[in-house]
Amino acid sequence: MTAFLEEKRRELLYLRLRRKREEALRSAPPEGRPPASPLVPLRPAGTKPPLFLVHAAGGSVAPYVALAALLGDDQPVYALEDPGLHGGTVGGTVGGTVGGTVGERPLAALAATYLAAVREFRPDGPLLVGGWSVGGAVALEMARQDGEVALTLALDTAIPDAPARPGDDELRTWFAADVAAMGAEPSEAEMAERFPVFAANVRALLMFRPSRVDGRVVLLCAEDSGPERIGRWRPYADEIQVVRGDHYTMLRPPHIEALAEAMRARLSEVSSR
Repeated sequence: MTAFLEEKRRELLYLRLRRKREEALRSAPPEGRPPASPLVPLRPAGTKPPLFLVHAAGGSVAPYVALAALLGDDQPVYALEDPGLHGGTVGGTVGGTVGGTVGERPLAALAATYLAAVREFRPDGPLLVGGWSVGGAVALEMARQDGEVALTLALDTAIPDAPARPGDDELRTWFAADVAAMGAEPSEAEMAERFPVFAANVRALLMFRPSRVDGRVVLLCAEDSGPERIGRWRPYADEIQVVRGDHYTMLRPPHIEALAEAMRARLSEVSSR
């Protein structure tokens, strides 16, 4: 019972921290972040090469707040947030409709925009990139386009077995399930604002065809995701490690500590070379 109560307490603290950070990100750009830039400093202090984490389907970088704090005092962490959450667009029509459905955008265009923002901030040297869910696919494409990415960390990212174009009704069902699994409680207005971003990102992933890239690629796959996800990554990943939890709980206590440990180990390996 004591262990159960402690876990629930940590879950509650994590959710409060994430919601506060998400509210702060919505209300004003963080210090040092240009208004038009998708780059968000989560933990800018440190002497090591920074890690750049790409948002998941929902577009927010809030899920990375607790993770960034666990990657080491000397490890700078920046995240890339979807401009569509703030009325912007990236590589396509996000807020409008095309052919009766919410607008689409190629994942390669998203990666190019984010890579430009990262290289403006860090013009020289190899990069460290990663992302959870859709963000892992975007990070992999950034590595392909840049050619100087030393490490790509894909956090339970799926690779579709074939291109697909789900309709808005199906995507709304997925969106509602995603929001519920995240433990978020957005208003109806916020749901309406966020859905186009979610839909555009999911469609981009479902049409994405990955490529083998230079640099080390590591898949950190949730133990509940199944062997199919791992099998589809084998042609593209140099290493695959199964971590505790499912697609969502891997980023929450108590599993987030194991995920952070796995990431720290890979980051240390790259920095020691």
